[in-house]
Amino acid sequence: MESSFVHRADRHFPLRWLHDRLSLNDPPERVDLIFVFAGSMDRKRDVLELYNAGFAPRLLLSVGRFEVSKMSRIDFEGLNELIAQRDKLPPHQRHFFCEMDAAGLHIDRPKLFKWNTYGEILGLREYLQGRSIRSLMVISSDVHMRRVALMIEKVFHGAPLRFRYSSVPTEKAGYVLKETLKLAAYQVILRLPDWMIRRILRLKG
Repeated sequence: MESSFVHRADRHFPLRWLHDRLSLNDPPERVDLIFVFAGSMDRKRDVLELYNAGFAPRLLLSVGRFEVSKMSRIDFEGLNELIAQRDKLPPHQRHFFCEMDAAGLHIDRPKLFKWNTYGEILGLREYLQGRSIRSLMVISSDVHMRRVALMIEKVFHGAPLRFRYSSVPTEKAGYVLKETLKLAAYQVILRLPDWMIRRILRLKG
């Protein structure tokens, strides 16, 4: 599906060109697990359609603290349990991984070194340890996806996992320039030793 932003950007070739370079969208195929990053309810709405269509037997939703109350917009069946868990925790701990499969719903609180994309990917790596997952479909916003793939390649380097990427369109043209700068910065940062990456990105632990 194409973003309407792309059509608007036809009149502004540089932005369209940058948008295309930032995006990454593999053809959907069946995988062991679908994972969607926190930050957009559109991502979660679209990923539920993929899950219900049978592209994976397991779905993992990353839910940030400000998303919990918004989960009602996608008719999330575990909303009451999610709210109950949120209300028991201090604000800095209110990030959840909600896994859905044929057995039902399991809500986990991942160990995140920092609430950013790199921190989520580190949390995903820890979450997958000991689980029989060999292939994943990763969902994020289109202009965000190239940077996501770069970070996943760094964090999961050498792991026996196959990643596929599926993008959700964004119509905020301002993100294009911002993400272009972030991608350039991360291409430099991720070449550094791990201890330096953690210090630059202010990761704890």
